[in-house]
Amino acid sequence: MKGFESRRTFLARTTALAGGAAVSASIGASKGYGAPLFRKLSLKIKNPDDPIVNAKMPNPKQTGNEFPPSVVTVGGRRWLFIGSNHSVAVPIPTRTHILRDPECATREQPIYSIGGIVHEIRLGRLPLLYDIPDEQFWRHTYCGAFNVDVMPAGNGHPEWVFSINHCENKNLSWKTKYTKFFTTNSINPADEATETTTSGSLKGQFREYQPAYFGLVSMSYAPVAPETKYGAELFHHDMGPVIWPQTGFMTPDGSAKAPGFWNEHPHPSSLIAEDPRDGKKYIYVFSVISDPDADSRVDERARVMIGAARSPLTERGLPGTYKNFYHGDYTEPSLPDLSGGIKMSRSRKGGKASAIHESTRGCQMNRFFVARLKRSGLFLSVESFRAEGRFQTALRLSEDLRTWTDRFVLPIKQRSDYNASSAELALYYPKFLSADGSSHYEIDESERFHIIATNPHFLVYRDLEIQIG
Repeated sequence: MKGFESRRTFLARTTALAGGAAVSASIGASKGYGAPLFRKLSLKIKNPDDPIVNAKMPNPKQTGNEFPPSVVTVGGRRWLFIGSNHSVAVPIPTRTHILRDPECATREQPIYSIGGIVHEIRLGRLPLLYDIPDEQFWRHTYCGAFNVDVMPAGNGHPEWVFSINHCENKNLSWKTKYTKFFTTNSINPADEATETTTSGSLKGQFREYQPAYFGLVSMSYAPVAPETKYGAELFHHDMGPVIWPQTGFMTPDGSAKAPGFWNEHPHPSSLIAEDPRDGKKYIYVFSVISDPDADSRVDERARVMIGAARSPLTERGLPGTYKNFYHGDYTEPSLPDLSGGIKMSRSRKGGKASAIHESTRGCQMNRFFVARLKRSGLFLSVESFRAEGRFQTALRLSEDLRTWTDRFVLPIKQRSDYNASSAELALYYPKFLSADGSSHYEIDESERFHIIATNPHFLVYRDLEIQIG
């Protein structure tokens, strides 16, 4: 409790900085989120002119940096989890900083960690004509370990490596050397995969077929033990969805998408943190969710918002233990009854949910990631989004993971040797990395640290120096 009390004391006595490169208005009451705080928070970006840099990290065989990797240190080992439709764990030396030694990603043989069932077939882990079971609907075609962290031992359990996964159940076309296959989603199988109703490569470019796209957030874990290769193999305990759309996926008769469900791409993140209000620790999950009250005149991709849910750490983050953020607190059970399989549960509604901040509504949100700051005890987020015709990155501050400042938009510049494959300079799926390269979730704000991201399918980063108050 000593750390908790010292943080409470800090928050009570801190006053805001004046001026700076970016200054937020006070965090006040706003319809649909949070309670007002009693002081202003400000943030100064001390290096606004720093560029985005290509990390020049090579990709392990058969996968790549579609989203930024996770560095995990546990049991005297360090893993680099890298992924796209499936994720691998690469052993690296325990003192390795991945931005200083990007070649570490390919020095050792990668270990398969977890992935979509279709991609297990493509990798030869399952038979070519394998019939995908309904009971694993969440990773039907894609399962990327977007966030990997360590859960401490407790309640009779050893340490776990655990992941919060971005999963997809969608129509997909894919090729072998000899033929082309079509996989139909299992949530709305009436929309069958064909040449024109599938996600996949079309005329040399990948495109998503949104009508048959269903994104989910799942949890998996690996006890740090020999049978999981000391936390590398997450597929042994693939626990299923932890978040569910508040609208459900389909209408009760299964004939159409549920009103207000907008085919969101969740792109989740997670954080183990203490709630300063009750002193207890929780696993927080932030993800892109549908906004059922979105203006129908807005582009469908912008009819989303950032939602949050949390599970008591004592419950180990397992499905059924999360409650959604709704009207200022974490009160609504995230999951409906999932008995009867996906054909029965696809129309059931998840718990009610609110946006964590009104400004995450009405724009095309890409990701929202949070870390705790060592010195101040505050929480710092980084988010990526499209608004005003361009892709942007911004920071926010929070005292309690309920109420957030307005955005501090980050200037985006490019180094001359960047060699981007994307037509647009951007930080996709951003997350933090500490100055010493050891953590994504605990950042010393007195040091220069990093935002790592992709653009897309190769790793990029931007250094960051901030001053807060």
